[in-house]
Amino acid sequence: MASSAPAGPTTVMGSVYPAVAGLVFIEYDADGNELQSSTTTDAEGRFSLVGPLAGTRLQALRSTSESRVAPVYSTQLRATSQQAASLQVTALTTWYDQLREHGVAEADAATHIASLVATNCLAASDEAERQQASALHADMVVPDKNHDWLLSAVSAYLQSAREVGLGPLVDFTGWTQVLGKRGELLSQLCQYSATLSAASWKATQARRLQTEAKVAVVDTASLDTAIADARAQGLALLARRVQLLEYPEQTAFLQSQASVAPGQVVSLGSDFVMAQYQQRAPAPKAQALVAPPTPTLLAVTSAGQIVSALQASAKPTTQAPARLRLWNRSEDDKRVNLTLNGQNMADFNGVLEQILALPVAYTGEPLYRKAWRYVIAHRQRTVPVAIGNFQYQPDLWLRSVGSSYCEAQATVLHFIWKAMGYEARVIGLTGHVVPEIKIDGRWQVFDPYLATYYTDRSGTNIVGVSELQQDPSLVSNPATPLLPVSDTAYSQLIADIYASIDDNFLLFSVLTPTAQPMGNELQIPAGGYADFEASASLARPSTEPGYEVDMAQLRLWVPPGYKGTLKLPLLLVDVKGAGQVKMLGRSLDPSVTDVRALLDDFLLLSNSDVGVTELAIDAVGTGGLTLTLMLNPLYFSNGQQLTVRAFGPDVKGLSFDEDASLKPAQ
Repeated sequence: MASSAPAGPTTVMGSVYPAVAGLVFIEYDADGNELQSSTTTDAEGRFSLVGPLAGTRLQALRSTSESRVAPVYSTQLRATSQQAASLQVTALTTWYDQLREHGVAEADAATHIASLVATNCLAASDEAERQQASALHADMVVPDKNHDWLLSAVSAYLQSAREVGLGPLVDFTGWTQVLGKRGELLSQLCQYSATLSAASWKATQARRLQTEAKVAVVDTASLDTAIADARAQGLALLARRVQLLEYPEQTAFLQSQASVAPGQVVSLGSDFVMAQYQQRAPAPKAQALVAPPTPTLLAVTSAGQIVSALQASAKPTTQAPARLRLWNRSEDDKRVNLTLNGQNMADFNGVLEQILALPVAYTGEPLYRKAWRYVIAHRQRTVPVAIGNFQYQPDLWLRSVGSSYCEAQATVLHFIWKAMGYEARVIGLTGHVVPEIKIDGRWQVFDPYLATYYTDRSGTNIVGVSELQQDPSLVSNPATPLLPVSDTAYSQLIADIYASIDDNFLLFSVLTPTAQPMGNELQIPAGGYADFEASASLARPSTEPGYEVDMAQLRLWVPPGYKGTLKLPLLLVDVKGAGQVKMLGRSLDPSVTDVRALLDDFLLLSNSDVGVTELAIDAVGTGGLTLTLMLNPLYFSNGQQLTVRAFGPDVKGLSFDEDASLKPAQ
């Protein structure tokens, strides 16, 4: 009688490397049924499962916003894995599992991965070390010598696909194509990771700390942590280069990335280690927040700038929405970038990077179509809250407005297309406005306001205004409707608007605004603060009498005695308090002049190319000044938890306080 296989351990300990907290792994059988869930991974990436394991694979997803591809962590479970007391899920196990899960033969999947990794990461190693590229199951462990640098580099390579909106569960074909052809990027990642993980590099950093930072005795554990963080930041920076590789003709706007060459990233890593080692976060004070502010952290931006960051979260109460206050208790103004509920309050380059990273809707989705979807996701169809051409700066409009009729949405999308290197224009139809883009010599309409485009009768070619003028039935009787056919986009009204050829025209008035782009940094005055509220609580007048639009707001408090000029990243809609300020060519006292009415007239009646980009403050009286800035309400569309992350070159003196509604400024 044949003996049965020995039973596996009753508890299986697992980990994911590089460590990720908050994951829950699901064990699946061969039919895709869920067998059990793991404990949630801790800060070291550790989890446990009830053994013995009987399934064929493990998988976990890390939840992200809809604007980013969710990372995947998974592994196949072979017989040896089921018997193992410990498992480690890595980028190698994930890569192999996803190929197998999508139908790639076992031998083909293993050969493909091992060849790419061995060739680009272990070419100078002996045969035994080259075999480590075949550690494709969670019961196989890469030895310590190569463990951290190799697995970190391969992880960054898999994550690089997310920078162009690709993932195995989003677009498996596109994902495998990118990973299969970017060996030079994998080589750069491995070279960087191995360099920073070498004992000689660590010794160099220790000497630098001693000579430049005057550290008498270098703490080994702190140095190891700083090097690991520098490795992760540098790998993320290098991984973003996939955007330039995949879109060489459309990413001239991202050339600031290209200026950070792979060799320079090593030097940047050394600077990061110096800054991280010396970073001394103040002890957090007790406060009524969902989660206390994180210690001040360091990060590297896509342009290769080392920045510090702090973050806090709050939840709404039954009486009020979630609120946070960011104080500047230093003696200098602070300039910070902001992320609100996971959405970066981006500048123009940041907007374009976000479009590149937007998950693809289908294999081969072109960049210009992703841009169209991005604008739709960040806009509301409302009456306009401003008319000046200055608002059409895409990043300003997306940050601060996001609510309009068709003209602004068409204009913003056309500017995004042009920045990407496409030929684009805006067409007025007398009753509607649409953007057109020239693709392969043909103009095509992608309407962000109506969230649709139209095709020819075959359903294969997207058409432009010219074809719709000639055959309006392409609108009213669409060959391939994207929306329910009852939608306004396919109504006879819209068809007739296209058909009235005599009043269709090129909209020159919005094509060449003269205003310089406004920066996206929030300047918090010394001794002042910024208040955030997760609600659309700012009722704004519109161009239509009697109609208001609910917008979000950011309030900036300027303390008594302040004097200086505040750069504004958002539309200014009010100033309250006593003092003397200069704006719109006037010097005025907000306690005497109705600044809100003045700004309402400017925003709704003046078709200006130049907005209020700064506020010169000559004097601030008792009680201070409160500036109200308008925010796109879609930052807070869920109306629940508020999370604010502030980051910049210098955040010393900044701290989050409890609910801003509880205490007045002192």
